[in-house]
Amino acid sequence: MNCAICGTNLKEDLFSAVTQEPVCTICKMKFIGGLPTSPARIAQARERLGLADGIYLHQDNAVEAARILGRRG
Repeated sequence: MNCAICGTNLKEDLFSAVTQEPVCTICKMKFIGGLPTSPARIAQARERLGLADGIYLHQDNAVEAARILGRRG
């Protein structure tokens, strides 16, 4: 199964493996936040990003995680 926003393999994402969320850690923090993850919130995030069905956001999750943690920018 892949992240509903960026397509990251959820089996390789510890957060998703533990919580069974349909989004990866980075997408949860950047696009859903502290709100419960729902199909409607995922659809809203995808719409804001201009992602059509079957298209995923291209991002480097390692770089994004470092940025979120203030390690690099």
